[in-house]
Amino acid sequence: MYQKAFGTKQQIEFNSEPEYYELLGYLAKSDGSTKLVWERNDESGAWGPEGRIEFNQTPPDSLGANLLHTAGRDTIESRVNCNEFVKHIVDNHQFEYGSTQDQDSIRSTIPDEYNSDFDRGFNL
Repeated sequence: MYQKAFGTKQQIEFNSEPEYYELLGYLAKSDGSTKLVWERNDESGAWGPEGRIEFNQTPPDSLGANLLHTAGRDTIESRVNCNEFVKHIVDNHQFEYGSTQDQDSIRSTIPDEYNSDFDRGFNL
């Protein structure tokens, strides 16, 4: 299910498959550092809905994925807007919208050879 880049502007890009699974681990933490949202901006006159990863704190430099962050607001440090990636991880890796994730369900979608990469992201 790995893909090198997501988004029309390559908002999320990976140099390797281990980086992909590391980011999944980081997003699965459910510690309040991230939140997945699907905003229905089209209902308020915008061009369409927006899938976002909200970062409530700056992600660690050691997180290998290349992420195109945009400004946050209120308590959100930054956001990565990428419908394609958000939909991908919800559809293929059991992620849920919100800040609480079921680590076991997500982990069941990770190939065994990438468990250590997932764990590295989870423990950042």
